[in-house]
Order: sequence, then C-alpha cells, then structure tokens
Amino acid sequence: MNKLHNRPRPLLIAHRGAPIHAPENTFASFQLALDSGAHILETDLWFTKDGVIVCHHDDTVERVTDGSGAIPEMTLDEIKALRVKRSYCGQFDQAKYPNEQIPTLQELLDFTPADISLALELKDPCFGESQRAAQLIDMIRPRIEMGTVMLLSFATNLLWTARQVEPSVWIGEVSMFNPNPTFEGNGVGTTCEAMRSNPDYMKIVRQHNLWVCPLDPAPEDRLAWYVEIGVDAVLTDHPDVTRAALAKLKQ
Repeated sequence: MNKLHNRPRPLLIAHRGAPIHAPENTFASFQLALDSGAHILETDLWFTKDGVIVCHHDDTVERVTDGSGAIPEMTLDEIKALRVKRSYCGQFDQAKYPNEQIPTLQELLDFTPADISLALELKDPCFGESQRAAQLIDMIRPRIEMGTVMLLSFATNLLWTARQVEPSVWIGEVSMFNPNPTFEGNGVGTTCEAMRSNPDYMKIVRQHNLWVCPLDPAPEDRLAWYVEIGVDAVLTDHPDVTRAALAKLKQ
C-alpha cells in the first residue's frame, strides 16, 4: 500500500466504519471512523439487480435496515428507499441516525479522502465473473495506481479473477482459521487463535512477503501481542478506543 508505507505500524482498519457508534457500512459510520483517526475504511461489496456495486455486509437487508429482500434481487432505487438502522455490534441510539442509506461503491470512492485507503471485501459470487470484476477494477483503477485500495475475500477465486483483469491490484485472503499463511497474493488475515497456534506464523508471513492483519475486530486485549509480533494493521469496530489503546501502549 504505497500511501501507507511511511506510517507507523500497526495501521488502523475501521471494520464497517465505526459500527459500535453508528449503523454499519454507512457514511455516518465511516465519518466517525475518519474522525477517530482510522487509516483504512473497510466495507463489503455486492451487486444490485441492476448491476450497481453497493456497500453492505449481508446478501439480505433485514438485519440492519427497515426493509426486507436480497441485495442481488433488488434494484438500486429499491435499496436506496431503505434506511440503515442497526449494526451487528451497535451500542447507539437509533434515533440519532434516521436517514442513513446503503452507499454505492462510487459514493464511497467520492467520499473517501485521497490519503485514506479502502479495504473492499468481495462478498458477491458475481465478482468471479470477468465482466463484473472488470467493472470493479475500472472504478477503483485510480486508487490501484495510488496504492490506496486493497481487495479482500474469504473466496480467493474472486480475488484471482480481479488479478486476471488487473495484475497490479492488491489482494488479501481472509480466513477463519488458517495457521499456515502461504497465500500467493499480497496479504492475509486470520484469527488470533490461528496465529498463536503456529509459533512460526509471522516468520512464514515475512518469508512470503505478506502483509498481515488479524481477523479480530475487538482487539484491545491482544493489542500488546500484535504490536510485539509486528502485524501491519489491526481491525476494529471502535476505532476511537483502539487508537487510544495503541497510544497508551506506545507511551
């Protein structure tokens, strides 16, 4: 990530923005994350029925919005009529956020400052189609050139489709439990438990020239260990708390 090379590690990745404090994957959440000092905004991507890429974690909208339906079966107009009310970990007054919508990827690209990176998790299986992958690559190409975007997925075939379209795009594998980080892309992320189960985890990561971020969105109790072993970034649901904890460790 070219724009981030000179910043002290670990970098702060805002998981769905700041979902403890605002509805996840909304501009309210992303703005709170930026205000808290996040270096990277993380979100999840799906295609609508009419082919627009939107930022939403689930394939359905019931969990966090006031509506119902499946993202791939809804038009953008139908999705924009919804209001995002909740987060998977939210501890906030919903009345403070009456009008939050599901953003499109283009809206997020327009919103995000040039010096802030984006971590885009590919959720929709359609990203495995070359034409759909090319649509994504065309949208993020300026950020690929600047080194301020990374593509992530549990489904690595989606990442390799994007890499076939654009060989220079940064790709990272996410996994629930993988103690052997041998991905042939750019980065890896797995749970703390998986990392601890292999004493050579970080040695292997560096041998493969991989960037590492633990899959741990509430990392405070393990921050000292993450700093000690030299991870590149930490994921967090509450960037303000994690940033303060990091600052305290460095005192």
